[in-house]
Amino acid sequence: MKKILKYSLLCVGLLTLNGCKDMLDIKPVHSMIPKTLEDFEAVLLGGYPRSDFFVNTEMLTDNVYVNLEADNYPARDQVLWYTFAPSMLQPGVLSDPYWGQLYKSIYYANTVLSYLDEYSVKEGEKALYEQVKGEAYALRAYAYFYLVNLYADVYSPENLKLPGVPLSLDASDVTETSSNNTRATIEAVWNQIVVDIDEGSRLLLGKRITDRYRFSHNTLQLFRARVALMMGNNEDATKFAGQVIGNYPLADLSGLEERIGEGVGKVLNYQFGFIDTQVNKELMFFTGGKANTNIYYFSTGPLKPTEELLNLTKRYGEMTDYRQLIYDSFEDQGTQQGVKVGRTVYKMFASQDLLWYYVGFKASEAYLIRAEANVRLGKKDLAIADVNTLLRSRMRKDHIVQLKVEDYTENKDLLDRILEERRLELAFDGGHRFMDLRRLGKPQIQHAYRDAQVYTLEKNDPRYILQIPPSETENSPEMPINPR
Repeated sequence: MKKILKYSLLCVGLLTLNGCKDMLDIKPVHSMIPKTLEDFEAVLLGGYPRSDFFVNTEMLTDNVYVNLEADNYPARDQVLWYTFAPSMLQPGVLSDPYWGQLYKSIYYANTVLSYLDEYSVKEGEKALYEQVKGEAYALRAYAYFYLVNLYADVYSPENLKLPGVPLSLDASDVTETSSNNTRATIEAVWNQIVVDIDEGSRLLLGKRITDRYRFSHNTLQLFRARVALMMGNNEDATKFAGQVIGNYPLADLSGLEERIGEGVGKVLNYQFGFIDTQVNKELMFFTGGKANTNIYYFSTGPLKPTEELLNLTKRYGEMTDYRQLIYDSFEDQGTQQGVKVGRTVYKMFASQDLLWYYVGFKASEAYLIRAEANVRLGKKDLAIADVNTLLRSRMRKDHIVQLKVEDYTENKDLLDRILEERRLELAFDGGHRFMDLRRLGKPQIQHAYRDAQVYTLEKNDPRYILQIPPSETENSPEMPINPR
C-alpha cells in the first residue's frame, strides 16, 4: 500500500514535468518512478510549501487588532484565531491545513531522500545530486521546525521529554490519514532539525542557487542560527548569524527619499510595496503562498497591524524610520475612508501583477539573532553594534539614532530594546511573533472584539500550543492531545 501511495505522490510531483497522464493510461505503474536527477528535483520542488502555513498565527499575537469600522468583519475561521478558540477548526472539520501542508512537505522530502539513497550517481552528476539531497534535508527540517513550534511546547530543559510531533525519517506514510502515529519527544524533534540542517548545509556548500524559493547554503546558516537561539545555544547563534552577516550587508533605503518628496502618503501604493524597495536585496527565501493577497493587506479589511507597531516606527519622531511607511495609513481619520482604513495598514506587499510569496528568511534577522545572543552572553557592546547597524539601514539619513552602551546599565533593559526591534523588523514574516511570544514567557494577550467583548490568552495559557487535528487522533487514538 505504501508503494502505491509513493507512486501516486511521485506522479503529483512530476506534474511539473509532463502533466502526469491519467493513471489508467500509464503502463506499467513503475514507469511513474523518476529516472533522472532532474526528475527527483521536480518531485522535491513539488514539496516546497506554496500555501499558507503560518499567517494565521499572527492573529494570536499582540501584532493584530480588528478594525470594527472596516467594510466587513473577519471570516468565521479567522474569528477562531483572533478569539483564542480551543481549536482553530470549525465544528465538524477534521483536517488541519497547516498540519497537512507541513507533513506533505515532509513526505515529499522523505520520498526523495529514500530514492536518492539508492541512486547510482553518474559522472558529472555529483553537484546536482548533492544539491537535490541537501534541499530535501533542508525542507524536512523546515517543516518539522514549524510543526514543533506550533503543535508542541517550547524547547526548554524541563520540556525535553514532553510530546513533540510524529517524527518520520523515511518514505513511510506518516500523515493525518495513516494509523497509530506516535509523538516523538520535543528533544528528539529539535535534535533531528539540527541534524538535517547541518547535513543540508554540508551538501549545499559551494552550490550556486539564485532562486530564492529554494534553500541555499546561506539560508541554512540563518536557519541554523535561528534554531540555535531558540534552543538557548547562544554561542552557536552568534557563529552562524555571523556567517550570514558576512555575506549580506543591509540595504540602503535612501532611494525612497525622492518618493517621499512626492508626499509620504503616496510612497507605497497598490503597485509599489515596501518589498519593492532596496530592502528586497536582503530577502533570502520566500515561502508559503500569495502574500499580495494576505489578510492583513492594506485596504479596508478588518484585520490590521496594531498601533503599537506603528508607534515603534515613531520612537524618535514622525517619519524618522522608513518602516513607518509600512504601517501608517496616512489617512485623515476625520473622513469616512480614514475611519474604515484605521490608523494602521500593512504595505509590505502591493496588489500588483508581480507575485510575491511570504518572507521566510531575510538578512536583518541575522543581525537581530546575533544581538540577542550576545546580550544574553553579556557582550553588550557587540549587541549594540548590531542593533546600530540595523538602525542605520532603517532610519532616514538625517535622523539616524545610535544606541550607547552607557545608556544600558542592565542587560535586561538592552535585551528588551533588542526584542522591541525584533518585533518591529520581523512582524508578519514567517510567524516570528507567535514563536517569540512562546519562547519569551507566553505573556497575557488581550483582543477586543464585537460588543466590547475582550478575549484573553492568559500567561502560560495552554492555547499557546495548537491542538493536534482530529483527523490525526482518530487514526491514532493513543496519541496524546494537547491540554486545554
